[in-house]
Amino acid sequence: MLRIILSLGAILAFAACSKKSETPSAREDSQPAASTGAKERDAVGRIYHYVRTNIDGSDPENVYIFRKRVDFLEVYKMRNKCANAAFVTAELDMEKGYATHLTGGRLKPNAGHEDFATLTYDSGTKRASAEITPPGGEMKRASALIEDEPWHDYDFDFASLTVMTPHLAPRADLSFGLTLIIPDPAREDFLIYLGRADLIYRQDEKRGGRPAHRYMVGGPAFGSFGGSLWLDAEEGHILDVETGIPNHREYENFKLELKDIDDGGQTAWTKLLTAHFEGCEEEEN
Repeated sequence: MLRIILSLGAILAFAACSKKSETPSAREDSQPAASTGAKERDAVGRIYHYVRTNIDGSDPENVYIFRKRVDFLEVYKMRNKCANAAFVTAELDMEKGYATHLTGGRLKPNAGHEDFATLTYDSGTKRASAEITPPGGEMKRASALIEDEPWHDYDFDFASLTVMTPHLAPRADLSFGLTLIIPDPAREDFLIYLGRADLIYRQDEKRGGRPAHRYMVGGPAFGSFGGSLWLDAEEGHILDVETGIPNHREYENFKLELKDIDDGGQTAWTKLLTAHFEGCEEEEN
């Protein structure tokens, strides 16, 4: 079902429903929350470099996540220097374990950015609302009821999830709602709620040379197209994810792998963003 939905239109870088059922093996301590030692788990100033591909490694795109503040992320997505690149921000509620406001747009020269999409969440009504105004296009609005909290946006490449998982108890299972944005001009319901995703702990093993906790990815959001997710056993962030459901139209499935970490803070982040257009022809900007 989701493969058909994804084929209907291009998904912005910003950015199949199943009935809710009981969470298998879910534990009461599975929700991310502030706790003793929480500050040590929040690496402010850190840049996570992931690469999103198909499971076979094809069609790579770089995903850089910057922890600007404890409760604020900036995300830069790029395939090639000088080419169009996405820039997304997220305001987080760390106690509840999800993003409350996201903005999406594109990177501009000199580390600037142009925004043309927003996604906000109202915890009182449990409704997410999105607005998108593509360059040269008309504004479109959509909303979706979020049946499960916390929640994360799938086409945000689990950026909000990877800063929440360090707050989990070791080897704890986790469930969360999952949304996806599909800004097809022919669709009014471009914001869809995929359902509940479940991460069920399976075993400890090595992944990418790091001690890791491996989880089974499943639940109504993924159905029979789930997979595996590995968390860093020492620091808690995502090391790798593989599932059978893509989060962008051009992919057949989904893999997100951590390549490196830079704790250089704002200076390193600004340098990275600025470098994208340095030396480029003016028309490419």
